[in-house]
Amino acid sequence: MLGFGHVVESVVSAASSPDLDPVTVALQSSWGGGKSSALKLIAKQLEDQNDFVVVRCDPWEYDDLPKAEVRALLISQVLQKLTTKKGFVGDTKRLLKRIQWVKAGATLTNMVLARALDAKDLIEAFSPGADEPTSMAGFRDEFEALMRDATGIRKVMVLVDDLDRCSPDSVVAILEAIKVFLSVPKMAFVLAAEEALIRFAIERSTNSGARNTYSDRYLEKIVQLPIRLPTLSRDDAETYIALLLAHRRDEDPARTQALVDHVSQRRSEGKKPYLSGPYEDHVQKPHPEDLALAAQIARVLSIDTWSSPRAIKRFLNAWGVRVSIAGDRGASLDLGVMLKLYLLEDRFPTSFAMLVETPPEQRGSLLDDWEAWGRSELNDSTYTRPEGVDDETRAWASADPRLASVAGRIDAYLTVAATFTSASAGEGLSTDALALMDDLLAISDTARRTALEDVGVLPVEERNAVIVRLIQRAGAVDTNIAVSSAAELAKSDPGLAAVFHRAVKEHALRLLTPSAVVDIASVPGARDTLALLINDANIEDDVRNLAGEELRSLDNGQS
Repeated sequence: MLGFGHVVESVVSAASSPDLDPVTVALQSSWGGGKSSALKLIAKQLEDQNDFVVVRCDPWEYDDLPKAEVRALLISQVLQKLTTKKGFVGDTKRLLKRIQWVKAGATLTNMVLARALDAKDLIEAFSPGADEPTSMAGFRDEFEALMRDATGIRKVMVLVDDLDRCSPDSVVAILEAIKVFLSVPKMAFVLAAEEALIRFAIERSTNSGARNTYSDRYLEKIVQLPIRLPTLSRDDAETYIALLLAHRRDEDPARTQALVDHVSQRRSEGKKPYLSGPYEDHVQKPHPEDLALAAQIARVLSIDTWSSPRAIKRFLNAWGVRVSIAGDRGASLDLGVMLKLYLLEDRFPTSFAMLVETPPEQRGSLLDDWEAWGRSELNDSTYTRPEGVDDETRAWASADPRLASVAGRIDAYLTVAATFTSASAGEGLSTDALALMDDLLAISDTARRTALEDVGVLPVEERNAVIVRLIQRAGAVDTNIAVSSAAELAKSDPGLAAVFHRAVKEHALRLLTPSAVVDIASVPGARDTLALLINDANIEDDVRNLAGEELRSLDNGQS
């Protein structure tokens, strides 16, 4: 569906090339860019070839282990796969024995240090034989000899997924296992990871600080071929969405697959639009409703969403849940209407919250004014932006379908959607925003100030999400720092204050300290939040008392 065929071919060609042996490929993309999907396509193509051995590895599954054990597990996976390869002849037992001793040694050492075992009692029980290897010294030479003598194997392809989810120490352990022990002829590695996060992991694990030169050189020694997955264009996103909607209909899986193949063929031939005909009889022709919805979604989504396959799927899943539940509660609305409402919720949560909080009898006039303003010319002063509506919603308001005409029938949908808003608002942050989160929660005032400046240039929906994520994490990190950073960001734009206070009420009300109360009071619109603190008997007395003082101060200042 995504048109990654040429990327898969490039990786397979690189792995097969005698000029790149051994080779490590870095398969890169931003968050949700399709790295895992591309790895599956690579595996599917290679597993059908008898002279390839494919090892799928997800180090995130053992991310909580010490570095030595992470290295050992990756190496063990490669050796075990070779052992089970039909027709493979080679002594992997000796090499596996090395790994077992390394893992056992690490475990026993930790137990001795913890005084769980007596070291003297272990010596005799765990003494190796005279010629039995017990360390990794010389492992690479033995492994190289094993691979050199392995007949019928052109390449062992190790596909490492989710590397950018791992802790910094685990990331470096995987890179070390590849470079130091496994990088010998007939070996190829594909690392699916966002490069910026790998650099960050190297800097953290090796204590090199933010010295980019060090992480650059480190990666250059390991990765010979960086390949970046293509970023979806708006046309690509619209095609992908339409194919997902066609797949959802599931009229005939074979005919749906034929539609995907039809699109793939047109893409390879450079014929746009990809979903155009003529269609052969065995191809499922796109449903007009799916085409219309796909165009509506792609037109209004933010670039961070429509350029990411994962974000598109998350968007469709979240919208689908709302549609399903709202339907069960009697919201008999056109799909296009519910989609437009969800686009508002997803992209402009502050304006969506204002719509939800507007009394039902006033929603019709609000939407009428809102959509009239959206459809008017930019210099037409006849129509003004309704109070409380984000200026960025103009394109959304101008798009079809018109909501004012169905304002009396959207209550059930809004009731359902409002219960989901707080849970979804902080999800799906871009790589840039996620990288800034660490600095926003740093102890250093300088680091936080710099990060706040950087976040300030992000799109408004991303700043909304950053505020929510900071407050959601208040219980797991330093609460004062999380609230302080979120408050400073909220004060940078009048439209963000409501997002901040709603997040505090829903996620952090009973986590607050006196210092956090002062930060909350500094954000416009704090009265309701302070009143909740004062009236909640489960809040600590010092927090409630200070909230009362801050509320009185606000009232005196207003008067």
